[in-house]
Amino acid sequence: MRRQAYGAFTAGLAAFVASSTAMAKEGSGGMPQLDYHSFAPQLVWLAIAFLGLYFVMSRLAIPAISDTIEMRQGKIQGDLDAAEKANEDTRGLVAAYEKRLADTREEARKLMRERGEADSAAAAARLQAVHDKLAAQIGEAEKRIAAQRDDVMRGLEHMAADIGQDVYAKLAGQPADQAALAAKIATAAPETRGGGSR
Repeated sequence: MRRQAYGAFTAGLAAFVASSTAMAKEGSGGMPQLDYHSFAPQLVWLAIAFLGLYFVMSRLAIPAISDTIEMRQGKIQGDLDAAEKANEDTRGLVAAYEKRLADTREEARKLMRERGEADSAAAAARLQAVHDKLAAQIGEAEKRIAAQRDDVMRGLEHMAADIGQDVYAKLAGQPADQAALAAKIATAAPETRGGGSR
Protein backbone atom coordinates (compact mmCIF):
# COMPACT_ATOMS: atom_id res chain seq x y z
CA MET A 1 0.00 0.00 0.00
CA ARG A 2 2.86 2.37 0.84
CA ARG A 3 4.65 1.52 -2.40
CA GLN A 4 1.52 2.32 -4.38
CA ALA A 5 1.12 5.64 -2.58
CA TYR A 6 4.78 6.53 -3.05
CA GLY A 7 4.60 5.44 -6.70
CA ALA A 8 1.56 7.64 -7.33
CA PHE A 9 3.19 10.55 -5.54
CA THR A 10 6.43 10.12 -7.53
CA ALA A 11 4.54 9.90 -10.84
CA GLY A 12 2.59 13.07 -10.02
CA LEU A 13 5.76 14.89 -9.06
CA ALA A 14 7.49 13.78 -12.30
CA ALA A 15 4.54 14.94 -14.39
CA PHE A 16 4.53 18.27 -12.56
CA VAL A 17 8.24 18.78 -13.21
CA ALA A 18 7.84 17.82 -16.90
CA SER A 19 4.92 20.18 -17.42
CA SER A 20 6.76 22.97 -15.59
CA THR A 21 9.81 22.46 -17.81
CA ALA A 22 7.68 22.52 -20.97
CA MET A 23 5.90 25.65 -19.80
CA ALA A 24 9.20 27.32 -18.98
CA LYS A 25 10.46 26.63 -22.54
CA GLU A 26 7.27 28.08 -24.01
CA GLY A 27 7.19 30.90 -21.48
CA SER A 28 6.98 34.57 -22.23
CA GLY A 29 10.21 35.53 -20.49
CA GLY A 30 8.61 36.40 -17.12
CA MET A 31 7.94 34.33 -14.04
CA PRO A 32 5.73 31.38 -15.02
CA GLN A 33 3.88 31.60 -11.72
CA LEU A 34 2.62 35.05 -12.66
CA ASP A 35 1.57 34.14 -16.20
CA TYR A 36 -2.23 34.21 -16.00
CA HIS A 37 -2.48 31.72 -18.90
CA SER A 38 -0.89 29.04 -16.69
CA PHE A 39 -3.02 29.72 -13.57
CA ALA A 40 -5.45 26.88 -14.33
CA PRO A 41 -2.77 24.16 -14.71
CA GLN A 42 -0.98 25.46 -11.63
CA LEU A 43 -4.19 25.24 -9.61
CA VAL A 44 -4.82 21.72 -10.93
CA TRP A 45 -1.32 20.60 -9.93
CA LEU A 46 -1.71 22.33 -6.58
CA ALA A 47 -4.89 20.34 -5.96
CA ILE A 48 -3.22 17.09 -7.11
CA ALA A 49 -0.19 17.69 -4.88
CA PHE A 50 -2.40 18.60 -1.92
CA LEU A 51 -4.60 15.52 -2.39
CA GLY A 52 -1.53 13.30 -2.78
CA LEU A 53 0.04 14.68 0.38
CA TYR A 54 -3.28 14.41 2.21
CA PHE A 55 -3.64 10.78 1.11
CA VAL A 56 -0.11 9.89 2.22
CA MET A 57 -0.57 11.60 5.60
CA SER A 58 -4.04 10.21 6.29
CA ARG A 59 -3.25 6.63 5.22
CA LEU A 60 0.31 6.21 6.45
CA ALA A 61 1.68 8.78 8.87
CA ILE A 62 -1.29 9.69 11.07
CA PRO A 63 -2.45 6.07 11.73
CA ALA A 64 1.12 5.07 12.67
CA ILE A 65 1.40 7.99 15.09
CA SER A 66 -2.04 7.24 16.55
CA ASP A 67 -1.18 3.57 17.06
CA THR A 68 2.06 4.50 18.80
CA ILE A 69 0.29 6.96 21.11
CA GLU A 70 -2.43 4.41 21.96
CA MET A 71 0.14 1.69 22.71
CA ARG A 72 2.13 4.09 24.85
CA GLN A 73 -0.97 5.20 26.74
CA GLY A 74 -1.99 1.58 27.35
CA LYS A 75 1.46 0.71 28.67
CA ILE A 76 1.55 3.76 30.92
CA GLN A 77 -1.93 2.98 32.26
CA GLY A 78 -0.95 -0.64 32.96
CA ASP A 79 2.18 0.46 34.79
CA LEU A 80 0.24 3.05 36.77
CA ASP A 81 -2.30 0.40 37.76
CA ALA A 82 0.52 -1.90 38.89
CA ALA A 83 2.09 0.95 40.87
CA GLU A 84 -1.27 1.75 42.48
CA LYS A 85 -1.70 -1.90 43.47
CA ALA A 86 1.80 -1.94 44.96
CA ASN A 87 0.96 1.27 46.81
CA GLU A 88 -2.20 -0.31 48.23
CA ASP A 89 -0.19 -3.35 49.34
CA THR A 90 2.29 -1.04 51.05
CA ARG A 91 -0.57 0.77 52.81
CA GLY A 92 -1.85 -2.61 54.02
CA LEU A 93 1.61 -3.46 55.38
CA VAL A 94 1.79 -0.10 57.15
CA ALA A 95 -1.67 -0.63 58.70
CA ALA A 96 -0.68 -4.11 59.89
CA TYR A 97 2.56 -2.71 61.29
CA GLU A 98 0.69 0.02 63.17
CA LYS A 99 -1.76 -2.54 64.59
CA ARG A 100 1.11 -4.75 65.75
CA LEU A 101 2.81 -1.72 67.23
CA ALA A 102 -0.35 -0.75 69.14
CA ASP A 103 -0.84 -4.34 70.35
CA THR A 104 2.76 -4.55 71.46
CA ARG A 105 2.51 -1.24 73.29
CA GLU A 106 -0.60 -2.46 75.04
CA GLU A 107 1.22 -5.64 75.99
CA ALA A 108 4.11 -3.51 77.27
CA ARG A 109 1.72 -1.45 79.41
CA LYS A 110 0.25 -4.64 80.77
CA LEU A 111 3.72 -5.88 81.60
CA MET A 112 4.47 -2.58 83.32
CA ARG A 113 1.39 -3.00 85.48
CA GLU A 114 2.41 -6.56 86.30
CA ARG A 115 5.90 -5.35 87.10
CA GLY A 116 4.66 -3.57 90.19
CA GLU A 117 2.99 -6.77 91.34
CA ALA A 118 5.71 -9.24 90.43
CA ASP A 119 9.40 -9.53 91.00
CA SER A 120 11.19 -6.57 89.39
CA ALA A 121 13.95 -8.70 87.87
CA ALA A 122 11.50 -11.10 86.18
CA ALA A 123 9.36 -8.21 84.92
CA ALA A 124 12.43 -6.43 83.54
CA ALA A 125 13.40 -9.60 81.63
CA ARG A 126 9.90 -9.89 80.16
CA LEU A 127 9.90 -6.21 79.29
CA GLN A 128 13.21 -6.64 77.49
CA ALA A 129 11.80 -9.62 75.60
CA VAL A 130 8.79 -7.54 74.54
CA HIS A 131 11.11 -4.71 73.55
CA ASP A 132 13.24 -7.10 71.46
CA LYS A 133 10.11 -8.58 69.88
CA LEU A 134 8.83 -5.09 69.07
CA ALA A 135 12.19 -4.06 67.60
CA ALA A 136 12.28 -7.23 65.45
CA GLN A 137 8.73 -6.63 64.20
CA ILE A 138 9.50 -3.00 63.43
CA GLY A 139 12.65 -4.01 61.57
CA GLU A 140 10.78 -6.64 59.52
CA ALA A 141 7.98 -4.21 58.68
CA GLU A 142 10.44 -1.52 57.62
CA LYS A 143 12.32 -4.02 55.44
CA ARG A 144 9.08 -5.12 53.74
CA ILE A 145 8.03 -1.51 53.15
CA ALA A 146 11.47 -0.60 51.78
CA ALA A 147 11.43 -3.69 49.52
CA GLN A 148 7.96 -2.77 48.18
CA ARG A 149 9.10 0.81 47.52
CA ASP A 150 12.28 -0.37 45.76
CA ASP A 151 10.27 -2.82 43.62
CA VAL A 152 7.90 -0.05 42.57
CA MET A 153 10.79 2.29 41.73
CA ARG A 154 12.59 -0.41 39.73
CA GLY A 155 9.37 -1.09 37.83
CA LEU A 156 8.99 2.62 37.08
CA GLU A 157 12.63 2.82 35.91
CA HIS A 158 12.10 -0.12 33.55
CA MET A 159 8.84 1.44 32.34
CA ALA A 160 10.60 4.78 31.72
CA ALA A 161 13.39 3.00 29.80
CA ASP A 162 10.92 1.05 27.64
CA ILE A 163 8.75 4.07 26.93
CA GLY A 164 11.78 6.23 26.18
CA GLN A 165 13.15 3.67 23.72
CA ASP A 166 9.77 3.21 22.01
CA VAL A 167 9.07 6.92 21.69
CA TYR A 168 12.59 7.73 20.48
CA ALA A 169 12.48 4.87 17.97
CA LYS A 170 9.09 6.00 16.62
CA LEU A 171 9.97 9.69 16.44
CA ALA A 172 13.59 9.43 15.27
CA GLY A 173 13.12 6.37 13.06
CA GLN A 174 16.11 4.62 14.59
CA PRO A 175 16.71 2.75 17.85
CA ALA A 176 17.68 4.81 20.89
CA ASP A 177 21.19 4.73 22.37
CA GLN A 178 20.45 2.48 25.34
CA ALA A 179 23.54 3.54 27.29
CA ALA A 180 22.68 7.26 27.06
CA LEU A 181 19.01 6.58 27.85
CA ALA A 182 19.97 4.42 30.86
CA ALA A 183 22.31 7.17 32.10
CA LYS A 184 19.55 9.79 31.88
CA ILE A 185 17.10 7.52 33.74
CA ALA A 186 19.76 6.71 36.36
CA THR A 187 20.32 10.43 37.01
CA ALA A 188 16.58 11.11 37.22
CA ALA A 189 15.83 8.08 39.46
CA PRO A 190 17.67 9.34 42.63
CA GLU A 191 15.80 12.64 42.39
CA THR A 192 12.50 10.75 42.15
CA ARG A 193 13.38 8.53 45.08
CA GLY A 194 14.58 11.47 47.12
CA GLY A 195 11.39 13.40 46.42
CA GLY A 196 9.11 10.42 47.12
CA SER A 197 10.69 9.22 50.39
CA ARG A 198 9.98 10.96 53.68
